[in-house]
This record gives sequence, C-alpha cells and structure tokens, in this order.
Amino acid sequence: MWFHLRCSRDFVENVGLIMRIFLAIRAFFSVLFSKAYATKVRKLALEDRSNAIPSLTILAVLQREGRLVDFLREDIDQLEDDQIGAAVRAIHKGCRKVLAEQLHLEPILSDPEGTSVEIPMGFDPSAIRLIGNVKGDPPFNGILKHHGWRAAEVRLPDPLPGVDPRVVAPAEVEIL
Repeated sequence: MWFHLRCSRDFVENVGLIMRIFLAIRAFFSVLFSKAYATKVRKLALEDRSNAIPSLTILAVLQREGRLVDFLREDIDQLEDDQIGAAVRAIHKGCRKVLAEQLHLEPILSDPEGTSVEIPMGFDPSAIRLIGNVKGDPPFNGILKHHGWRAAEVRLPDPLPGVDPRVVAPAEVEIL
C-alpha cells in the first residue's frame, strides 16, 4: 500500500521531527516504486500557486453562475419586494448549482436545529461558536441555533495560465 499525503494544516504544524522523517522516507519509496504516485508528486511540486486566490475563485464562479456580486452590489432599497423576489430566484438557482457542483458541504453538528446539544471539553472553537450566556468551562449545554457548514470537498476550477486571478468577472462589451 502506497502512502498518500493528505495533511491538514493542523497536522503539518504539529507533526514532530521523527514523524516528518518517517513521512519523508515513505514518500521517497512511494515515488521510487510508483510511477503514478511520482507523477502526482511532480505535478504538485511544479504547480505554481503564487497567483491562485481560492476565495476569489469561488467568488468568480458564484458571479458567473448566479451574478451574486452584481446583486450584492446593487442598491435594492428602492425596489419592490416582488422585483427583489424575481431576481433572487435566478441568483439562488445559479449559486445553488455552484455549491452542488464544486463544494461538498457537510454540517458540523448533525443534530436538528432547535434541539439540545452538549459541547464537550476540547471542542474546536473555529467550528463551534458559543453564543448567549457563556460562563465557566466545558462541557456546555445549549440549543443548536445553526448546525454550521464544513467543506468536505472543494472542486474549484484551476486558474487558466495568463489570466489575472484577481478578476472576479470580466467586463462585457457588446460589439455592434
């Protein structure tokens, strides 16, 4: 069985010297004896990520499919509710398509919203935000207001060579 490198940032930051040596040896032999693995490592090593801005990539995709940026920048205070509703339906459809095709999201807490939950000692504060009357130390008991979302898989398009990754949506000019 070949070693597959799947490391979270937390794992990389907290791994000790002995473990890094062990991983390096396993990776070395995996590259040495597996052409497919060596190809993947080479592609990863040669990949230029200096221009990739993932947050702008997802924003660009949401703009392209759902015109989300246009809608959010629009001043809707003067519009009637039915006008807003009609616009939101199209935006919702396009943005929902992006989520379905390019982001696999899963709830952080699987309990139904409105139910009682216990937050144990050692919980991840980046994944669970405590609100309300927070006093003392965990475990905490409370009512789940929102289950949260975690990206289980992200399938963003690769940036095209020669394309400015900061462009969220290109200007459109109709030639007459």
